[in-house]
Amino acid sequence: MTETRANAKTPEVAFNRYYTYQELTDILQGIAKAYPTLVDITPMGQSYQGRDVWMLTITNKETGPDSEKPAIYVEGNIHAGEVTASMTALYLIDHLTSRYGKDDAVTRLVDTRAFYIAPRVNPDGAEKYLTTPFSLRSSVRPYPDEDVAELPGLHAEDINGDGWILQMRVRDDRRGEWKPSLKDERAMIPRLPGEVGGPFYRIYSEGLIKDYQGEPFDVQPSRWGLDMNRNFPSNWDPELAGGGPYPTSEPEVRNVVEFIVNHPNIGAIQSLHTSGGFFFRNPYQYSDDEMDQMDLAATKAIAREGQRVTGYKDVKSSNRSTLPEWAYEHYGIIGFTTELWSVLGRAGIEMEKFWDAEDPEEKEDMLIKLLDWNDKELAGSGFFNWTSFDHPQLGEVELGGWNPKYFFQNPPPSFLEQECHKNAHWLMKHAAALPLAVIGEVEAEAVGGDVYRVSALVENLGYLSTATTNKALEVKVVKPDRVRLVLPEDGVELVSGEREVEVGNLDGYHQGQQGRWSKVPAKSSARVQWVVKRGADAAEVEVELWTQRAGSDRRKVTLK
Repeated sequence: MTETRANAKTPEVAFNRYYTYQELTDILQGIAKAYPTLVDITPMGQSYQGRDVWMLTITNKETGPDSEKPAIYVEGNIHAGEVTASMTALYLIDHLTSRYGKDDAVTRLVDTRAFYIAPRVNPDGAEKYLTTPFSLRSSVRPYPDEDVAELPGLHAEDINGDGWILQMRVRDDRRGEWKPSLKDERAMIPRLPGEVGGPFYRIYSEGLIKDYQGEPFDVQPSRWGLDMNRNFPSNWDPELAGGGPYPTSEPEVRNVVEFIVNHPNIGAIQSLHTSGGFFFRNPYQYSDDEMDQMDLAATKAIAREGQRVTGYKDVKSSNRSTLPEWAYEHYGIIGFTTELWSVLGRAGIEMEKFWDAEDPEEKEDMLIKLLDWNDKELAGSGFFNWTSFDHPQLGEVELGGWNPKYFFQNPPPSFLEQECHKNAHWLMKHAAALPLAVIGEVEAEAVGGDVYRVSALVENLGYLSTATTNKALEVKVVKPDRVRLVLPEDGVELVSGEREVEVGNLDGYHQGQQGRWSKVPAKSSARVQWVVKRGADAAEVEVELWTQRAGSDRRKVTLK
């Protein structure tokens, strides 16, 4: 096996912290320098503030260029605060490069597939999230109003300078909606109907009130109201919250769309997010019954592979105008929105029950359970105890609550590597399901004199068809597979057959698994034949196989 590492030292990568833009850039460039035969790094484009959005292409260049291999596109951190996504993408990069030649599964994938990995699609938002007290969902471009920060009302701010924007509870025994739990006073639970006495509290985000003139005052939303994962073309409309003024209005989204359009070999997509511990799968805008059933079966089967290594659930998407929805509806690509990390799951709490619980006692018990997990596993660091503070406008308040960044939204650093590890293996499972077209055999049979019958068997060894989905065929974005006979410039004459033959799109072995009772093997191979005549000397001809999403192959045969 060819040595893949250059003399450059591999950068040290730790998965017990989150990296800033410059740190991440240095690591990515260092990996590309250390593994020149496996990795290329280029900017996918620039962000709103002009930062390079890095794209790493990973494949063994000695087994062919990335453009001639089936490819998976992996992106992280399109949502600013979901920094676990960029760390998981980085873990995948580190795993594929450091384990190449040592791990058979990794080596096989890197030899036969291409990985396009953009760890941080939204570097501006992530940088603000990582280096300031603010939490935000998407771009740092003010939206929907350039002057939203000037609106009167409460705006989130770090008022005590501790580096966090927490919750602010204000005692109000007359109108307060919340009360401390008697089981653990840190937990705030709903005030019961008709309950009097107190203590009761109103709960706000920590912040300051612009143009304060006493109560009542408005609570203003984030000044950064964009949601770039609602800015993709499929099923977009002007009323979509955070969706931007028009589809692909944001440069970060255009970067993604243009990259995918310009790389027609992409047959799988993973958009990494937090949190919840599940996979969103398409479709959103219609029922499973209305989706092509072959595509649905394949999507669910691939998701089950992810479930085995992550423990996550497979959930039908409830979001529209996302990257995976656009990729499937417009390009027939199976994609998943993988919601990394579930602190609720770690604490043994079902997510649906926690968020949907209507019984106050049931919700209170779950909060106590979550606090107990925090105390045992994190030594209490996931919750900031309520602490008195003299607010310049409201007087005495208490600041505290759950860690706003590294508890619900992202893993505490001590849990980060576990989450990255299992999800990197899920991404490899998805890549392994891609089609893989090969020339199984090439033969030249003498049929008399200097005349030969050249026969080639082309095969798809992958799970998915060479088109990947029936949707891709429906929207006409995938070309038929082609087999071409390449003759030397002189000495060999084509007697019969077309030099280039279309063989349709070869099934994957998924197609052969369908049918409830009767089983029909997949049409995963095709044979092409030509008749040629050579001159006086032995000559060599070559057969080429070209597919859009399943790669290419070449085999030579000698006419003796």
